[in-house]
Amino acid sequence: MTNPNVIFASNADTAFHAKSSAITALPPQAISYAVIIPVYNHGGTLAKVIDEVLAKLPEATVFVINDGSTDSTTAVLQSIEAQYPSGPANPLRILHHRHNQGKGAALLTGFAAAHDAGCTHAIAIDADGQHLVSDIFRLMQISQLFPDDLIIGDRQMDFADVPIRSKRGRDMSRFWMLLQTGQDVPDTQCGLRIYPLKHTLTLTHIFRRFDFESETLVRHAWAGLQVRSAPITCIYFTAENRITHFRPVRDTLRGVRLNAMLTTWRIINPMPCRKCRVSHNIPHVSWRSWSRWRFWRRQLGLSQCDALADAMLATAVGVGVLIAVLPLYGIQTLLALYTARRLHINIPVTLLATQISLPPFIPLLIFMNIQTGTLILHGRFLSPEFMEHQQLSWHGIFSTYLGPMMLGGLACGLASGTAAVLITRSMLARMHRKLAANPAAVPLESLAGNAEMPP
Repeated sequence: MTNPNVIFASNADTAFHAKSSAITALPPQAISYAVIIPVYNHGGTLAKVIDEVLAKLPEATVFVINDGSTDSTTAVLQSIEAQYPSGPANPLRILHHRHNQGKGAALLTGFAAAHDAGCTHAIAIDADGQHLVSDIFRLMQISQLFPDDLIIGDRQMDFADVPIRSKRGRDMSRFWMLLQTGQDVPDTQCGLRIYPLKHTLTLTHIFRRFDFESETLVRHAWAGLQVRSAPITCIYFTAENRITHFRPVRDTLRGVRLNAMLTTWRIINPMPCRKCRVSHNIPHVSWRSWSRWRFWRRQLGLSQCDALADAMLATAVGVGVLIAVLPLYGIQTLLALYTARRLHINIPVTLLATQISLPPFIPLLIFMNIQTGTLILHGRFLSPEFMEHQQLSWHGIFSTYLGPMMLGGLACGLASGTAAVLITRSMLARMHRKLAANPAAVPLESLAGNAEMPP
């Protein structure tokens, strides 16, 4: 699948000159760049990064934010600062946080300072030396084409020296970005970015540490802005020379919290977010097209035989099963349509998965939900006598049946939906292995066309 938001290095110059006449963009002289370098205990690599940025971007103002470093970073910054005269002409501005507040907080401090200095865009680059400063020019060309959009680097990670944890983290965050926004961003964790300050500073951000970088991508997309990518080079050092402040347990839990919050908010908030700009080049699916067989055939097609497509399809199955188990009879179809559109997942598959809640199975689902809810609330199952007719008040009916059924439905729905996701992923992986071994065994028409995704 070709991602229209990825501009490859080989054709970046061509795209810049070919499209500049057709796209209304800020003239180059109206764009003023600032370079933001958040720093926390990077005393060994910081000087090289700053010197290279100042040498290759002499017209940009460089803001270094020392986020409460406890190593030699402060001394290194004092030595570098002494080399430049103070005053408004100084290209280097050093800001300090008294205590460590997180990478997101450091970036926001730099954004505010850059905006106050009259800069329109902020180039964020990490201080660990993993990024090539020369790659900034690729992102700058795209930002001049699309000055309202956020530009992010796409690290090329198909090499043996790239840690498996980094690859898996990139793939997982890519899935959540697609689920929450409908935008397919190949690498959402890259620290080399260009932020449009007039939009970024108007968005509401909740998190201030590593999770800020994922949250801000979603916030920009919700605001109607595109997140565009350009391939860059990333240098991976050996384990003993690698500088990382990622704490596997704590930061993983923060990522889970972030994605749970953003996904839940996307579902339960029917009102559209305040738009900074109306997005362009996003396919729109009209309700009239739903009556055409071609639309449904393309939706059910499995043309994207990769891990991301499998994850999205399995999510559609899981969401459908979850909704089917919930005791919300009469509105399950509408709820499935709404949820599938909000999460940008396959609509027909979601609807198909809800069909496990057919009339023959409804009594079984009700019984399972009531017993599960009673077990959660009272630590025991409801006795068989509950099937007999009893004279109960409305309060007794709710406490004995409806309350446990709602709670048990949520628990059973989550468990059943998770199981459906795992089973679907396993079945799709097996199908792809068979297809790779014998391509002629699968009809070509089942692989025709990409699924149309409503915005």
